[in-house]
Amino acid sequence: MSTITVVMLDTPTVLLDHQPVKLPYRKAEAVFYYLAVRKKASRTELMTLLWGDFPEETARKNLRNALYKIRKVFNQDVILSPGQSEVAVNPDVNWIVDTDLFNNEDGHAWQHYAHGFLHGFHIKNAEDFEAWVDQQRHIFLDKYVKKLQAAIWEARRAGDQDQVVELAKALTRQDPYDEAVRRALMNAFAQKGEIHRAFQEYEDITRILSIELGIQPETETQNLYHALMHQRRPTETLDFSQPYEALYGRADELSQLQEIFDRFRWKPHPRLILISGEAGIGKTMLVQQFLRTEADHHVQVIDANCYQQEEAFLLKPWQPVFSEMADLIEREHMQLPLNWIYQISRQFPSFESLIREQKADPPAEMLPELLHHPLLEAVAGVLKKVAASRPLLILFEDIQWMDTVSRQLMQRILQSFSMPVLFMATVRDGYEEHLSGLTALTGRKGILHRIPLERFSESDTTSWVLRETKGLALEDLNCHQIYLETQGNPFFVAEYLNALRTFGNTLELSARAQNIMQSRFYEIPEETRKLLELISLFFHRVPLKTLASLSSADEMDVADMLQHLISRGILREVVDGSKISVMFSHQKFREYVYDQQTMSKRKLLHRRVGLQLEAGLKGNAADRLKYTDLAHHFRLSGDYSLALKYTMCYLNAYLDYYHELFPSAVAPQDLPRQSLFLTREEIFQYFGEAEEVMDLMDPEDFQDEDVRFWKTSYLHLKGRLLIREGDYEQGVSTTKEMIELAKEMENWDYAVNGYQQLTNYGIQTQQMEIMRINIEAAKQLAEAHGLEEKLPVLLRLQGLYLLMKRDFMEAEEVLRKAIDSVRQLKEKHQQHAVHIAACHYYLGEIMRHQGKYQTAISQYQQAIQACSQQPAHHSIAVFYTGMGQTFREMGDREEAQAVLEKALQFYRQFEIYWRRSIACACLAQIHAEKGNRGETVRLLKDAERFAEMLQNPYEQRVVKQIHQQINDLH
Repeated sequence: MSTITVVMLDTPTVLLDHQPVKLPYRKAEAVFYYLAVRKKASRTELMTLLWGDFPEETARKNLRNALYKIRKVFNQDVILSPGQSEVAVNPDVNWIVDTDLFNNEDGHAWQHYAHGFLHGFHIKNAEDFEAWVDQQRHIFLDKYVKKLQAAIWEARRAGDQDQVVELAKALTRQDPYDEAVRRALMNAFAQKGEIHRAFQEYEDITRILSIELGIQPETETQNLYHALMHQRRPTETLDFSQPYEALYGRADELSQLQEIFDRFRWKPHPRLILISGEAGIGKTMLVQQFLRTEADHHVQVIDANCYQQEEAFLLKPWQPVFSEMADLIEREHMQLPLNWIYQISRQFPSFESLIREQKADPPAEMLPELLHHPLLEAVAGVLKKVAASRPLLILFEDIQWMDTVSRQLMQRILQSFSMPVLFMATVRDGYEEHLSGLTALTGRKGILHRIPLERFSESDTTSWVLRETKGLALEDLNCHQIYLETQGNPFFVAEYLNALRTFGNTLELSARAQNIMQSRFYEIPEETRKLLELISLFFHRVPLKTLASLSSADEMDVADMLQHLISRGILREVVDGSKISVMFSHQKFREYVYDQQTMSKRKLLHRRVGLQLEAGLKGNAADRLKYTDLAHHFRLSGDYSLALKYTMCYLNAYLDYYHELFPSAVAPQDLPRQSLFLTREEIFQYFGEAEEVMDLMDPEDFQDEDVRFWKTSYLHLKGRLLIREGDYEQGVSTTKEMIELAKEMENWDYAVNGYQQLTNYGIQTQQMEIMRINIEAAKQLAEAHGLEEKLPVLLRLQGLYLLMKRDFMEAEEVLRKAIDSVRQLKEKHQQHAVHIAACHYYLGEIMRHQGKYQTAISQYQQAIQACSQQPAHHSIAVFYTGMGQTFREMGDREEAQAVLEKALQFYRQFEIYWRRSIACACLAQIHAEKGNRGETVRLLKDAERFAEMLQNPYEQRVVKQIHQQINDLH
């Protein structure tokens, strides 16, 4: 028996057996929702509601069509017609409807109400239906308020203050003037020992009543406020038995955070809170204080740090976020669609555990469908799933160091209005230009909240110091001198107070901040200091397992030393599901400890860490997360050969551009396809990482075989990208250098690949002689050195060369030989199916040029069928383009439009350019013939842009011809 879940007290959602269902159009949705509430209705009733202005026969036909569409979407009779005049929901289906659950008398039924009945759902030209929806919204809202009121009094009777707060907050969002509810909130906060929040509620109701109604609170409310004032305990003196971690002078900022957070809880759509200020101003402390006192009980908090050393590496800040979400999903036994898991696991290996947990290994034939699911859609689905029970708060510290792709992912999430995610980020002053795209977007949408933090004035600094040292016997306390030395920076003021704890006077303190910092590390035991120095080598959190394996001390001693460092406020513990790590409580502490070590000692320790991490590589996808760390440690250890190796491992894993039209990767499903767009400049930033390492190497280093191999790999990747992007001069030069180096090393495989790249250059620029020369050179090498697996592709390229020469008969013969040659290979791989598909595509092109349109269509269909069974099937975009051209030349405009639109969907999904200009131009011509001027202009601009980008004479010629034909229409 199927289960249909219907959500109507929020943005309407329909699920069939836990999978989303998209109803075909608005009025069919309206029929479905009406029946989900009422369970049955007469046909006349439904016709009047939705087609009241139509003739009866038309209205009856429209209703019949809507019911048919509903049944078709669910693929079963979810709506029955027990008689000619009545329709009803099928009682044999398991219906879970939130309005039914809400109407239940259960004390928690109010939780089913979110944003109101059919939130955001409207229908044009259906006034009777809209009137019914409006009536239901009022009915459900009234019931919601009454249920909340009853639940509040029950929670008060049970003494559950947390529940009182949650319920009362929800009720004040509906009626901000209800003072009885405000008093319940104030009492609850007082019972919880959070007097300051009780005062905030009083100030809030006072402000609302004064501004909007011009009145004061009721006497009972005022009396409660004064009674709570008397209960307020005096400030306790500073306890110097623990490190000083004060949050002083930030009450206004905390209040702002609370206000934004309350608004988010009331309307949980995406928001971004940006907390800015100089280093040491207290951004992290403000956030941590807020999370400790306000957020923990109400939201799922996930935090991550961005590091300057990782600014160039893709999606690093999101790795801990998805790692924690994977743990949460496992703990809560959440079920996710396979396509979400597989797509996300390609970028975030921590999700691979869910494949094992959910026993989600699908048969091989299912992989293409799973892997073509858009990454962003999968991420959005997971975020909504995790946030279903509690809204999600994601904190990024030092967001100025976040890489561009991570910011793009964040921006796209923030554009989804229904996403219940609150982003909180700290940013250092002077770096906001790094975030211009993010702040511009969120600013326009009105979802950006800025909280700037400033230094304290001298009077504020003095007040703080005097308050915290009151009653202590201190010699020569000079508050003016403290201000001069700290300039009101809270980090250094707090460190000064810690120094006073240690020395008891100011005589031991220098005016320099370096010496203020030193007091924190006073009298740390030698072994503990060694451990601290080891931790300082890492610019992010360090797992306990890693520390235990690196340190010469045993595990218990390591645990004791860490406890000592945490108690002194130097380190803090980070719990990520079942994994425990430590990190410096402030980046300045790490910098100080790191800088105190000699260069030779740092190099030695970095090498030790690098070798330890290298020993932990497992040869699977999760290794990708360690490549940047390995490159970092080996580079700082002076081992540039290994630094180059792991930089190239990273580039090969993450800069998988799908440069080749028909890729030859053996296992492309194992490679993380970068589905978010990087500009050319950003891409070359990653090549700069490898170049910088090679610049540090001595000339004799390049005599090492491994180094030469990784340099060849670098030249191969860069040359392929340059040719693909149209930078032919540098691309050809780089590729020729790669070929020569490969020949010197007798790496014939790379040499053949180089000749193929030069052939691609000839294809893109329509230089057939260049194609011929390089195809022959590649064939000679492959035959001479037993690379039989290379020959089918080279035959295919030879067939394309003959096709471009318009020697159709010989081209067809060679292409069929290329297909047959695969069958003769001893070992066959996935890329050979793509090769066969490409051959059918070229055969289709031959038939199209000869006017044999039906045969051409058949060849394109064989290409699509062969390639659609492979994970790396972005080539399908090109196949659909050829088919669309053929239908257009046949005069079948409707079929051509459908096929070309499908081609553009694949082009957008995979960010490839070959023949994209032609798809855009052909579709532009169809829209021009239909009189759709706006679409025509847009598509023509795209066509010209892509043709210019690729600089392919054939594509430029086709686009120009079609542009002229469109002009002739007018």
